[in-house]
Amino acid sequence: MRLPGAVASICVCSVLLSPRAAQSQAPGSIEVGTYGQVTIVDPAQARFESRTPLSLGVRGRMNLHRNIGVELEASTGTVDGAGDPLRRRYNQLVARGTWTIPVSDYSGLMLGAGLARSDYEVTYNFGPNLLIGIRTLIQGRYALRSDLIFNKLPTSGATEFGLRTGLQIVAGPFDGPTSSDRQRGNLTMQEPGSIEGGLFGQQWRLHPRWNLHSGRAIGTRIGTFVTSRSELEVEATYGRQTVARGNQPGSTGNPLPAGATFRVTTFAARYTYNHPVGSRYAVLAGIGPSRTSFEYIDHWGGSLLGGARMALTRDVHLRGDLVANYQAGPRVIDTGLRLGLSTVLRLGR
Repeated sequence: MRLPGAVASICVCSVLLSPRAAQSQAPGSIEVGTYGQVTIVDPAQARFESRTPLSLGVRGRMNLHRNIGVELEASTGTVDGAGDPLRRRYNQLVARGTWTIPVSDYSGLMLGAGLARSDYEVTYNFGPNLLIGIRTLIQGRYALRSDLIFNKLPTSGATEFGLRTGLQIVAGPFDGPTSSDRQRGNLTMQEPGSIEGGLFGQQWRLHPRWNLHSGRAIGTRIGTFVTSRSELEVEATYGRQTVARGNQPGSTGNPLPAGATFRVTTFAARYTYNHPVGSRYAVLAGIGPSRTSFEYIDHWGGSLLGGARMALTRDVHLRGDLVANYQAGPRVIDTGLRLGLSTVLRLGR
């Protein structure tokens, strides 16, 4: 028997909002996974010849609330170009927030928005990202996830549509020493799933190889606590540095004009451990991968961090760090000293 349209709509809404659905994730849990992706893009906009490039990607996700999460993903592939070289890398890097709507005990509808960066002929190609997807539980902690993504990139004018599918595995939640830390009353300790966001100013000490003066940069970070002491965070810095020696080579090996300035940007993801000291202080140690860009040339490597934080209130922290970024290709180290404010938002328990 066919249901009238209005009744059918009510039934669909009831399923979407059903409180029995088990697709929500525990605050503080982590999801990691891999995926394959096909991207549809106009070659004239993208400035390469491949219409539907294939990519492989990895994704990390932190669940902040039963239905809210943040994730970082990176994919890479190759495309055919018209210039030299004919084959070139095609990379996407995306950070987004998502909202999961339970559909049944085994599946959920995912909606997301964030910031994308696609690199091919035009680098620093940033723009907004939108996502709609389905996450389906397979067994235990394993799930299948399929997404449709949309990137609009103002720098090149390109519009990208991506279709992907892949496997996810859930780890956690990791309670760690949450109960004991809460009893001690240290204001720097947080519940799993808490978000830390902040801004900071930084003073660079750049390696002479880049032929750029050391200078100031600004940066932003966002992190989530997986235990009361352990945090996963990502950060980005931006600065413009002046050429140190005119008509001498820089990171590309080509001479740099005297007086010119170039962008120096870094992206880093790291695991950071906060060790409480007293009631308001903590010392920090962190490690993870990084990417530093000079004159539009990217260098991958690792990042080490040491620092300290002071809780001005439970939700506002003053934080200072010393960071060292190692670039594997040229085998050099850049260091930075930074100071900034962070705020903590608790969406979890």
